[in-house]
Amino acid sequence: MSCFFPIADYRKCHQPLFYTNNLNQYAVLCDFDGTISEKDVTDTLLNQFGNAKCALLEQQWQEGIIGSQECMRQQIANMQASQPELDRVLAQIRIDPAFSEFISFAQSRNLNVHIVSDGLDYAIQSILKRYNLDFLPIFANRLLHNQQRSWKLDFPYANDHCLKASGNCKCQHRRKLTGFQKIFYVGDGTSDFCVADKVDMVFAKDKLIDFCQQQRIAYYPIKNFGDVTDILPELLKAPAENSCLTPV
Repeated sequence: MSCFFPIADYRKCHQPLFYTNNLNQYAVLCDFDGTISEKDVTDTLLNQFGNAKCALLEQQWQEGIIGSQECMRQQIANMQASQPELDRVLAQIRIDPAFSEFISFAQSRNLNVHIVSDGLDYAIQSILKRYNLDFLPIFANRLLHNQQRSWKLDFPYANDHCLKASGNCKCQHRRKLTGFQKIFYVGDGTSDFCVADKVDMVFAKDKLIDFCQQQRIAYYPIKNFGDVTDILPELLKAPAENSCLTPV
């Protein structure tokens, strides 16, 4: 029987959440796949290393037959690749060119930035490492490998009561962020829906824009993190000074 081991660097992944002090009054939660990364990392790996069952599982998830946690658990179990093969695909995935500038801005303003993703911890860390950004706290599903060609997922942030049945319940992370004056969220897809109405402002792309419109959640539509960097300075000012910016 194969033994599976986590392969992400736990000194950098799954760190305790930062808490507010006199300098850190604001937090930004960021999705990864399709938000920070230019394309969905898990889909890319499954297209490369998955089998026919992965597509069937995706269809069952889209039809609401299974939740995203169960879908991903089975999909990753149906993936066959060595770690070097996986690394070669991850090395080709790029992030939003404006993300590094956004992080520099966040550091200059003492903003806490956390990555909360229903994706794969090792994949996220591996990609961010190429950009010297792997110091960011990453909260994602735990990727396990058997040192051969098989993979498994562990879900350290699952919540039995998660409305989206996600592997990583993003609402749970939001609840742990206590004491901040404002909490912002940047995302693009269905795993971001449940947390969108629990933050002070949403920066939305793609499906998340449609959801915010349908649910009448205030948001700013963005194309990339350059838009976030442009808008945030006004939102960090006193409320009386924010009249020049109106969310959708």
